[in-house]
Amino acid sequence: MVGASHLERSSESSMAAGKRGKYSRQRAARKAGAREQPEEGFILRVIDGPNEGKEYFFEQEASIGRAEGNTVLIVEPGISRNHARVYEELGAFMLEDLGSGNGSRLNGEKIEAPEVLRDGDYITLSQTTFQFSVLNAIKGEITAETRLGEIDGIDKTSESQTPPLVKRLLGTLLRKIICVSALLLLVGGVAYKLLAKQTIAIFDQSDVPMAYSDSDAFFNAVFGYGKYDRSHKDRAIVTFEYLGGRATLQYGAWGVDKVGEVKIMLNGETISQVPLTMSRWIYGLKVMLPRSKLKKGKRHELVFDNVRNPPNSDPWSVCYVQVIQEAIPQPNPKEARHRFELAKKAWEDREIEAGNAYTALVGFKKARDLLEGLAEKPELYQETVDYITKTDKELTRRFQEGLFSFRRAEKLEKNASKARLVLLRTLRYFRKDDFRYRELKRYLDEMAEAR
Repeated sequence: MVGASHLERSSESSMAAGKRGKYSRQRAARKAGAREQPEEGFILRVIDGPNEGKEYFFEQEASIGRAEGNTVLIVEPGISRNHARVYEELGAFMLEDLGSGNGSRLNGEKIEAPEVLRDGDYITLSQTTFQFSVLNAIKGEITAETRLGEIDGIDKTSESQTPPLVKRLLGTLLRKIICVSALLLLVGGVAYKLLAKQTIAIFDQSDVPMAYSDSDAFFNAVFGYGKYDRSHKDRAIVTFEYLGGRATLQYGAWGVDKVGEVKIMLNGETISQVPLTMSRWIYGLKVMLPRSKLKKGKRHELVFDNVRNPPNSDPWSVCYVQVIQEAIPQPNPKEARHRFELAKKAWEDREIEAGNAYTALVGFKKARDLLEGLAEKPELYQETVDYITKTDKELTRRFQEGLFSFRRAEKLEKNASKARLVLLRTLRYFRKDDFRYRELKRYLDEMAEAR
């Protein structure tokens, strides 16, 4: 439950009482439709959480946590005693995490140091999300609410006195221009389609190797023969350098409707195949690259090969292609057991705090790595691997459900606020280096740019 702000709590100070009265009058004026200028400061409005819709008004600083004395009191799992604060510095408002256990997120991204806040930003602490708004209306500034008659130099009383004959001639000319433009667009569209088909045929990149990169550009690329890319009809070739340790291929796929339609090859040998996806995107698919076929410091070739193309023209695509390489530490069964127990506790508490599921995944992976180098694997090794599979599957389910809900809110319901909130909620389950986080954050950034 979120406590009242310092402007709404009782106080023995007459100055505080005066401020309460002032802000109460301002809120009443806004409800009545008055155009009273707000004071400088900021608002924290709860858009998700126990007290959704509640607003907190501050002039310079707000402290948030579950301990008494915070100006915004939140009593819920995942909130630290003194969790975060918003304060003014050098004319800008800042968000700072106060060493909380679960961290603070700004627009879905966990902050490591104080960050500058912009009007409309989203602050997420555990299960509560605030929208930050600035109260700094500048007198005389031209805004969307400014009437034209209030701006110097504009005479809104003067109107065009165009003669009727001129109006008719202009109307006829305009209709002719529209007809000619429509015809040109039609002809241009047909020409573009013909040119596009020839371009696709000429610039088939199926036999051109692509160097793997951890960049967002490579991560967000789609390869294959479908809606997003038609330049890899037959295959997509990716080269990478092996650094030693464990190497895992991770990817998403679409359009595979025949068993064995798309083979995965390493240095010319088939090591796996893309599972059936039909007309859906399936994410988080993984293939462990056999270490016996890898040489440290050498470049290797991964190929997604559609064995039906040619002669067919079957649509297919792969995305989010990652080659994840992890160093394997010295074996330590005792430490592995400790890591496993901590991860298991986080997994059991995954409903208390969204980030606990990912904490569990990281812990299970560390436990597995500490057992990887043993010649004879203990039972704990397989138990850890099973938990990794189960945890990752749960996170992928959250990701896919979040994307589905986001697209439904954005495309079908035309509700941008709801779509943005879905992304913010889903982001809480992931960390920056995860492919699911990167994709959700990309959508959130696109929505922010469109605001």
